[in-house]
Amino acid sequence: MICNNHKNIQLNIIFQYIFNLKPKLIIIMKLDLIKEPDYQDRHAEIIFWQSIKSDNRIKVGYSEAILDIYGEDCQVSPPPKKSNRMKLGSCYPNAIKKMHQGFKYVEGIIICKNSGTKISHAWNVNSTGKHIDFTILNTEDYTYRGIIIPERILYDVGFKNGGIWYCCLPYLDVVQ
Repeated sequence: MICNNHKNIQLNIIFQYIFNLKPKLIIIMKLDLIKEPDYQDRHAEIIFWQSIKSDNRIKVGYSEAILDIYGEDCQVSPPPKKSNRMKLGSCYPNAIKKMHQGFKYVEGIIICKNSGTKISHAWNVNSTGKHIDFTILNTEDYTYRGIIIPERILYDVGFKNGGIWYCCLPYLDVVQ
């Protein structure tokens, strides 16, 4: 159920990740934007770290709070054609563009298998449940953990952040 009030966006969400065309896990939870002034404080913190090119650590930290409980490990593939790869370093706007083409938007953390480095990241799911990363071609070098973010939540976060397509998970909270 979507509430159109920008101050109190709440959604009942059923997440169903499909592997081998069979339901694997269904999680029911309610997401909400974090409340003011916490939202603006968190946004200012992320923007500060982004300005000095060190925002990944803070985004990962805030995202892990939700992903540790509700995240799902995902098998992710590169796009079927290398020519479909999108701009490296622009995973959030890339995933939004694909959402406008009928894909679902997934946000989470990827972990480099060689170094263990955690990276805040976004990718997509197609209509058959296959996870596809249009930004990174060497998907086999990473483990992926994420959740599907509803389109309405993405628009609300983008709106509050001045129309900028950027990470969403650090601005969300699970409502009990």
